[in-house]
Amino acid sequence: MYLDLRQKYTSDRHRKIKLLNKLIEKSRDLSVGCDDVFLTKFLSFAKWDVNKAYESLRRYYDFKAEHPDWLAHHPVEYFRDHFLETRTRFVMPHPDKDGRPIVIIKSVDAFSKFPNYLQDIIEMDDLVFESLLLLPRVQRFGITLIFDLNGMTHNFLRMLSPTFARLVNEKNTILPFPCRVIHIIHSGFLMNAAISMVMPFLSNEFKETIFSHDGKNFNKLREMVGYESLPAEYGGPETNQLDVNLLYNHIIKHSEYLQNLQNYKKVNVCVKYNSNNNKNK
Repeated sequence: MYLDLRQKYTSDRHRKIKLLNKLIEKSRDLSVGCDDVFLTKFLSFAKWDVNKAYESLRRYYDFKAEHPDWLAHHPVEYFRDHFLETRTRFVMPHPDKDGRPIVIIKSVDAFSKFPNYLQDIIEMDDLVFESLLLLPRVQRFGITLIFDLNGMTHNFLRMLSPTFARLVNEKNTILPFPCRVIHIIHSGFLMNAAISMVMPFLSNEFKETIFSHDGKNFNKLREMVGYESLPAEYGGPETNQLDVNLLYNHIIKHSEYLQNLQNYKKVNVCVKYNSNNNKNK
């Protein structure tokens, strides 16, 4: 199982971690942690270029400052029923054929049980992604996402808008995954309508990572992901059954780290007005 945070750093990478930490310490408007696993996700994303990693980190917290609701701000335990009862978020025990962990996200209408369900989904996915970005394998290879839209309902469609689509695109650009391959499983009018509403607002670079499957023939999915790694319901071996506890227990295990992340932010910098200096000008 690859849900292991242990990682060995070369002396050069230790040096770069320290350099990035120094840049953060010199910043007047960043209030973030300095633990290695937090800094290395940005360094890995930037191919260990310290300045680019710092720019990536700043873009992330610029986005958080402007769109705070697009990052988790509730504790992990708040979403216990969301994860365990809706059963919509999963991780497979083995990575795909290219070494990327596989995340399954299903569309399930739970608006009647959770009145703020769309906001809850945004926060849940943030917890999922941030918990996976802890993993050395994810920092190195990225992730594979399988979005099953066959549970899409009119309640979801009513929430979609150009603004929502643009923010999905922007959030995608600031999450420090070195690679993210997305497979969409869909069939029927509602799913096609949802995709048609969102796709025009995604960047070309984002679109190039998205692959569509009709939900009946999984040959292309098997070829791209690997038969042995897929869950049974998406064309994998019958023994590969989805287990919601695998991902949820991983998130719970790292709930303290995830809670700390919620406190990281940009802070307002006040420049004091010096009346004496002004008079001397």
